[in-house]
Amino acid sequence: MTPRTTKLSGARKALERSRPVLALAGVTYAGLALSVISAPMLASALGASGRGQLAAAFAVIQVLGFVAFIGLPRGVAVQDHREASASRGAVVLVGAIGLLSASACFVLAEQLAGGEPWVAHAIRISSVVLAVAGVYQIGVERLLLASRLKVYNLSRICNVVLPSLGYIVAFLAGALTLELAFAISLTGQLLASLVGVVSSFGLIRRSSAKPPPWRFSTSMWSSTVVDGVAWRMDQVLLAMLATSATLGVYAVASTIAAASGGLTQALNAVLYGRFAATADDGPTAMRRNRVISLGSSVLASTAMIVAIAIWQEALLGPTFDGLLAPLILLCIAQALNDQWQLQVYRQAAAQTSTGLTLPSWLGLASFGVAAAAFAAAGTLDAATMALAVLSGAVVRICLRLAAHARASRSARPAAHAR
Repeated sequence: MTPRTTKLSGARKALERSRPVLALAGVTYAGLALSVISAPMLASALGASGRGQLAAAFAVIQVLGFVAFIGLPRGVAVQDHREASASRGAVVLVGAIGLLSASACFVLAEQLAGGEPWVAHAIRISSVVLAVAGVYQIGVERLLLASRLKVYNLSRICNVVLPSLGYIVAFLAGALTLELAFAISLTGQLLASLVGVVSSFGLIRRSSAKPPPWRFSTSMWSSTVVDGVAWRMDQVLLAMLATSATLGVYAVASTIAAASGGLTQALNAVLYGRFAATADDGPTAMRRNRVISLGSSVLASTAMIVAIAIWQEALLGPTFDGLLAPLILLCIAQALNDQWQLQVYRQAAAQTSTGLTLPSWLGLASFGVAAAAFAAAGTLDAATMALAVLSGAVVRICLRLAAHARASRSARPAAHAR
């Protein structure tokens, strides 16, 4: 084999390995491109206040979807992957929790909406998503563990791409209203839920009478609760304590920041399946993965921040003043959160949560204290909420790095003794 042939063969193998990552990232950035087109249309049709109401309609549902199931969907999926079947009792409990959570959300909609009648009505309708959220999560986790990324991508298309397409079509038809935007968003979430629910059928059929994976599920949930709570509770708090216009600015900044990690999130998703299928990659490979993912986050964030700084009014209209500051802060937080998620995937595949619990809870506490302080001082707005989120992300990742450094120092004397 000639050197040229060897290089071509290596390039083909590298392309083959990167194809799943590129496919997942492609959906994220396709959604972002469509969002760039649809965002000014939404802004023009709804204004910052309407955009805030739209975000408030789903914020509570998203928080409860993460918190209510106490980690059982991931625990059930990992149990099925490792043991060829999952606990039937755990699967039934996940379904029951979804129904109970949706009922509670329906009953408490007025309080959750901060007194806004339209938002309360929208929360009641969107609670149907929460009813099936647990089973959906089981299906999605199973898809990732089995590296069935094409089907997983289908659920993401429903969540990321279809709503923006719907907004664009409705705007061009002169029919984009707050009610129709809500219906489009809800339809995308329901279609994504359908993909996840159908993907869980095989696991449900294989389930058997065995103990639920309580220890792993609750420990992993308690270790990662800040991932769902802080990154979703921010909008819930703004919906309750700030104006709809403020929430609208923050929601747009949060959407752009989340998209800035598209390539990193795609890499994490692919690696999750590899962690589950093979032995640990080892420290050298993990460092390489972290450098690549962090580099992609920095490049994407920089490009988006510069674009907004130059073309904000042209892209989004005149009602989103003050967008740049929360966007910068949330992009930094997103990069740190994506690094954390890679570590969570690595340990979830190995069924261990060692070293995650304390940083996670202290990060959540930091976020809560900062948000409460800003609210008490009367300065809670899009930028200060973003700063509160960033404080939680920084505390969490710094504590995790400190714990890892201590573990490495402890391991060196033991290695020398052997």
